Amino acid sequence: MKIQINSAYDLIIITIIISILVVYFSYRYSLSSSENSVLIFFRVLISALLILLIFNPVIEKKGSNKISLPWHIYIDESLSMKYHKQPSELAYKQGIQNFIEKIKEKNIDFEAFSFGSDIDSIIDIFDISLDGNSTNLGLIFDEVNSDYQQSLGGLIIFTDGQINQGPPLQEFYDSVGKVPVYTIGVGDTTPMLDVFIRSIDSPPLSVKGQNVNIDVIISSTGNINERVNVNLFDGKNKLIGSKLITIYGQGENEIIRFQISPDKIGENHFSVKCSALSDEINIHNNQQKIKIHVMKDQYNIALVTGAPNYNTRLIKNFLHEQGNNNIDHYIMNQKNFNQKLKDFLEKKYEVIIFDNNPVTSNAKKWESVARVFAKKIISHSSSFFIIPGPEVDLVSLNKYLKIIDVEAEIVNEDLKTKTDWRFLDSWHSFNSLGNEKSLLDNYDAYPPQIPSFKLDNKFRAGSNTTYAKYFDGEFESPLLVMGEKQQIRYALWNSIDLASLKYMLSNSDLNYLFENSMRKISNWLMKKSDSREFVFRTDKNSYQHGELISLTGVSSDLSDNIKINDAVVELYHNNQYISSKPLLYDLNDKSYKSKFWAPKPGLIDYKIKVNKGIDSYQVNSGTFKVQESHIELNKIFLNKNKLINLSEKSGGTFKNWENRDEMVSEIKDVKIMEYYVSFFTFRNNYFYVSLIFILLSLEWFYRKKIGLI
Repeated sequence: MKIQINSAYDLIIITIIISILVVYFSYRYSLSSSENSVLIFFRVLISALLILLIFNPVIEKKGSNKISLPWHIYIDESLSMKYHKQPSELAYKQGIQNFIEKIKEKNIDFEAFSFGSDIDSIIDIFDISLDGNSTNLGLIFDEVNSDYQQSLGGLIIFTDGQINQGPPLQEFYDSVGKVPVYTIGVGDTTPMLDVFIRSIDSPPLSVKGQNVNIDVIISSTGNINERVNVNLFDGKNKLIGSKLITIYGQGENEIIRFQISPDKIGENHFSVKCSALSDEINIHNNQQKIKIHVMKDQYNIALVTGAPNYNTRLIKNFLHEQGNNNIDHYIMNQKNFNQKLKDFLEKKYEVIIFDNNPVTSNAKKWESVARVFAKKIISHSSSFFIIPGPEVDLVSLNKYLKIIDVEAEIVNEDLKTKTDWRFLDSWHSFNSLGNEKSLLDNYDAYPPQIPSFKLDNKFRAGSNTTYAKYFDGEFESPLLVMGEKQQIRYALWNSIDLASLKYMLSNSDLNYLFENSMRKISNWLMKKSDSREFVFRTDKNSYQHGELISLTGVSSDLSDNIKINDAVVELYHNNQYISSKPLLYDLNDKSYKSKFWAPKPGLIDYKIKVNKGIDSYQVNSGTFKVQESHIELNKIFLNKNKLINLSEKSGGTFKNWENRDEMVSEIKDVKIMEYYVSFFTFRNNYFYVSLIFILLSLEWFYRKKIGLI
């Protein structure tokens, strides 16, 4: 025991001593009276207690006690526990219940939990449902390590040791030294027979004529030594590749490579099928589908300029920067018109661009070949892009606008001035990067455009869509019109100064406006990846419940100028939001990747969303299927050796399910010495303060009795 008095009261002590001396010499002659003696006794006692209260001494007491440490019991409730030959589901629960009763008989404090893909406390063992999507043993050690204030006597884990989520089992060997781990292994060490397609690795995007490698990983479990066929089929279920391999089970992987050269432009679908074993139970994982988007190796583009202008060089430079464009630039005048027109009409082009064409000097000749031109773009499936210039001849151009069901009218000279405009909501939903909300909101910063002509109401009919429009009190007309007619795509930019989008915004936050707008329009006209800037795919089309999914994406821009810095993958089931996962860029593969576990069974929709500040916009979407069967069913056997290592490294023991009762004798009441320090302060003690008030009351009562009050 130790008493501490605050040294700051030295002056008070001296004052109290002097006061006591004064009181003594004042009352020393009154002590002979018995009545006064009692009264003085009360006052001295009360004064002493008050003096002690002023000193506020702290009495410190140190001691120790022995306390029992609790045990944690963790019960594996993953789906694989239900499919072991022994024990059955009921026997599993009953056996654990009996084990716990024997622990209770030893008066050992414990808590019981279930674990699989998460951890839950247990009140009744028979309430647990063996339907966990996966087994994550790391959750147990995260739980133990996070509760730093609680010490444990040990851990008891009922499991088959099949870890298919979280870190591998061997990573816990060095992190469990503080708490002994006692494991009870459930199931048989011989795994069930299964062969399955673990993953398919292929590029999401390819170029026509380019060789593409499709790497298939075949995994097998159980004691197997058999030959199986792995076949590759195209979208029409035509066999295009086959490999015969020998599988040996025991979780080994075999890698098979198919090399193909897809020649179909657009989405190409393929399926991989692996023959089943005679005794195989789970055959849902023996076939998978993938898709590869194929682009042309080179896009032929005709840039037809009636008269060079400010837009010409800008358009040509942009097309060259796209990487795989072969550009034929035609500048037709009176001398070379016939020869160049012949070359132009004979060659097949994916996109034909009219730049300030036709003009007055060649208008009549272009009018004469309008019908031939219409037949050309239909037979060649060419897209048509019209960018008027300051010298365009409207009468001649109208013959070409009629091909796309558009008709233009002359704009009065007083209205042919710089006019405000903006993108419409249709541009917001047109395709991926067009969803950038900040671009739509900042229309006040757009450089005004000078309209080339006015479009009448006929453009609204059919499949034409307006994506940008002039907004002025005196002049309203579409600026950007795009559409499709008989599989012919076309676009019209109704302005003579397209170049101002580039030059007037070069030092602003919207300096990307020209490139992004032209890229979206040209990609759509060229039918690149369904007009999307990014192509994404999962490594398979079908997964088991709880299986790891790998999502990969690349830019459809071969120059790879587009980069995503902050993006997520949002998952939906029946249009209901499930969760979101991060999307990261892999510098080595130059691709975007995300990995996550297959959620609930059914069709799962995913959306790739890019974040910019508080806004987000979608750049891609897709679907994959999650089967009713679980990833847990791929490995139904006891992972005995790793559980033994885990227990031995931590100072615990391992027992098979049949010998679980032997472990009861090893579970002991672990006690540790708990040291404590207690403090007693007079000022904060209610009894002490109450005693002073009681003595004061007695003194007043006595004074009244002797007639002093």
